Amino acid sequence: MWKKWMTALLISVLAVTVLGQGVQAASFKDMKKYKTSLYVEVNYLADEGIISGYPDGRFKPNEPIAKKHIAAMFVKALELPTDDLKDPGYRDVPKNHPYYKEIAAAYTAGLFSKADRFKPESSISRAFMARLMSKAFQLKVLDKGDYQPPYTDVRKKSEFYTDIMRVSTNNVATGYPDGKFKPNHLITRGHFAAFLTRAMTVKQMNIMPNSDYTYYYTDSESMYRHDHEGINEENGLDYWRITNETEYEEIPRIGYMQNKSHYGAGAENWTHFDTYLAHPFAVMQTHKDDGIGPANYGDIWINSTNAVKSVHGVKYHDVLVVENYLWWNKETIIEYYAQDIGLIQKTNGKGNELYGLVKRVRN
Repeated sequence: MWKKWMTALLISVLAVTVLGQGVQAASFKDMKKYKTSLYVEVNYLADEGIISGYPDGRFKPNEPIAKKHIAAMFVKALELPTDDLKDPGYRDVPKNHPYYKEIAAAYTAGLFSKADRFKPESSISRAFMARLMSKAFQLKVLDKGDYQPPYTDVRKKSEFYTDIMRVSTNNVATGYPDGKFKPNHLITRGHFAAFLTRAMTVKQMNIMPNSDYTYYYTDSESMYRHDHEGINEENGLDYWRITNETEYEEIPRIGYMQNKSHYGAGAENWTHFDTYLAHPFAVMQTHKDDGIGPANYGDIWINSTNAVKSVHGVKYHDVLVVENYLWWNKETIIEYYAQDIGLIQKTNGKGNELYGLVKRVRN
């Protein structure tokens, strides 16, 4: 059974409500989970009641998003109060404007600045989006060393440089394959939903196994003991030896690593990571094909960064949930990671356990 689980590991790794009538993301005609990018982010906001679609059942992710709708989304996402508000005094947003409260609430919260006009029907640029997210979620620029984004179209003297670095280093928004951020491009509904979801869920958390413990897992047929061996000085991986305590079986070690930019795990007899996730973690679809992460191993999503999960009688909080869809056999594998513990369970798409943590014993 271990070999089956190991095989799965190696291949698995890795308009706001006012626009329409509460269409759930799963039923959007133009948002298909296994075919449409940004699906998981849009779905997250729909489940939270922050967005919905149009009466015709579509979400229209490629349509521009108006500032009035952005204000309304922030009110819901941040649970901003809509009473005792400061009057922003925008000439084009009188107090009888249908979005006055939402715009005034966002203004009172400091998201929008004093100006003559608000232009509620206009869209915003990617650069201004970065500023809004930075303010709303108090993001800080993270030092990611060699992984600091070197955008060719964002000068350090730009007034938006720091905001763009904040959203980029926190994996809220990334650049394009050509090395550009495209700060002046207007935001679409799909992209704003994605950036908002990521900003709401971004989390720095350690999911490395703790070397102070010995771990015991089960696959329902055998018990497996994971013993810490140490860090390999050549490749920097932290290796763990795995022993089947039920029957003899030769099992390769697993090496782990986590730094400021990513988490990785892989069997020692492979030349790349089998699980490779960008860090900080956030709800998003993630792909990594750079020679060290997995290549063409299906579609991978981070579905949650703060789930609650019970495994073999233990309740875990702030759990990272990673879903992998193996498109060649239409199989779903879900992995659950706990802060400062590591992998606590692996299930199939129906929730049936494939591999689960039974206990940890302090060394």
